[in-house]
Amino acid sequence: MKRQTWRGGSAKGTENPFEYDYETVRKGGLIFAGLAFVVGLLILLSKRFRCGGSKKHRQVNEDEL
Repeated sequence: MKRQTWRGGSAKGTENPFEYDYETVRKGGLIFAGLAFVVGLLILLSKRFRCGGSKKHRQVNEDEL
């Protein structure tokens, strides 16, 4: 009985579907990292500089807890 093994690829056997263009993957990763960094900075700075001035926080008594 002949045993078949899975090697991936197409019927031709010469094309590898897992070949990547590493330069494109690298550029995409750098763009994603840069955008994530900028969004993170915007989130941090938006919490530090809130619009509307400083709001007074209500004091809570121990009975209300």
